[in-house]
Amino acid sequence: MQRVETIQVADTLNPELRSYAAAMRDGFFETPMTEEGLQTWHNHLLADRTRLRVVRDTERPFGMAQQPVATFASWDGTINAGHALAATNFITDVTVQASHRRRGLMNALMTTDLAEARARGDVFAVLTATDARLYGRFGFGVTATARRLEIESGPKFKLRTEPVGHSVFTDPDNITALRQQIFETFHTHQFWSVGRANHYWTAGFDWNAQRAIPQRGAVHFDKHGDPDATLVFSVEEDGLKIVDLIGTSTGAEIELLRLLAHGEAHETIIWPRCHDPRHPLPWALEDSRVVKTTKEFDTVWVRVLDVVRAVEMRQFDSDGSVTLEIRDRQDFCSGTYRITAEGGRARVEKTTEAADVAIQVDAFSTLLSGLLGAVELSVAGVAFGSKGDLERCSRLFAKDNPPVAASIF
Repeated sequence: MQRVETIQVADTLNPELRSYAAAMRDGFFETPMTEEGLQTWHNHLLADRTRLRVVRDTERPFGMAQQPVATFASWDGTINAGHALAATNFITDVTVQASHRRRGLMNALMTTDLAEARARGDVFAVLTATDARLYGRFGFGVTATARRLEIESGPKFKLRTEPVGHSVFTDPDNITALRQQIFETFHTHQFWSVGRANHYWTAGFDWNAQRAIPQRGAVHFDKHGDPDATLVFSVEEDGLKIVDLIGTSTGAEIELLRLLAHGEAHETIIWPRCHDPRHPLPWALEDSRVVKTTKEFDTVWVRVLDVVRAVEMRQFDSDGSVTLEIRDRQDFCSGTYRITAEGGRARVEKTTEAADVAIQVDAFSTLLSGLLGAVELSVAGVAFGSKGDLERCSRLFAKDNPPVAASIF
């Protein structure tokens, strides 16, 4: 039952891939994919060079023995750790049929995939979680958050500043390469940015309704005429919905919101995932209440696979040192590490000396990202040490700006 199989992603949409897709949708209690949905999904698999894993129940009745009862997908990407783009194992489509839960199937799939990622030399694994209760036990911790914004457009949307540069509308298909270019600039400069999957660069598709979504695009050009932000949005019954807004600065993003807010016939702009938790948009408006936060949520969960490389790739904003004991039930990272940071870089050594702070591996990801400090994590019951040592650890890992990840998958 718990034998993990790897499925080859063939160039054609063969019966085995169709069976995987059906099992994955069943696992999420979603309707089956249409033929259009299957072709779109298959194209993404090929572009991302996705690894597919399954577990089958060979005793399953009614001719279902070959359809998987658990699914798992992963591919290669990167996270910006500060000094380098760290090799990262991206994980998605983790499902177990309701009839086969609590049998260790997810554990078997996750353990197999993480072990292979570690063997490949990946520094991190990353996922977005539909259920926040599941992934802490595998060492994943929250490292980035986002907000859902509702923005009143029209006359109430008045920015304090005069327009900078200019913006134009366009077909999204015309700016795919430009969108990729601007994202790569963002990704290489933004601490804790997470790489993107192929679905960001293709025509919009509603996976719930299984149909294509008509979309529009826009580009902002700075005062020198160089493009510095792109926007993809859709027109919905309840307003304009931002699909993707990314710029080399938040100021450039605000200029595209200025363009969108001046459109007629719609009173609301919905930004489902404003990726920067400290985005200055509300403060840029004469009336900050034009922007309402209707939801705050986590977006990126990271699992450290290599402590030494993860810490030595990280950009530190403070000098100092701490000895950390990392507790890892899966034993990828277990041990005590002496971390010394100076001039933005850290040296890491394994040691047998007594630790100043002990921390669970999922909480270590949160600490590493700068989302929370050791003091706050100790209150949560996942970091341990004296008040002084916890405060010193918090200062060492503190970031001047919070982590920002503009990608989900």
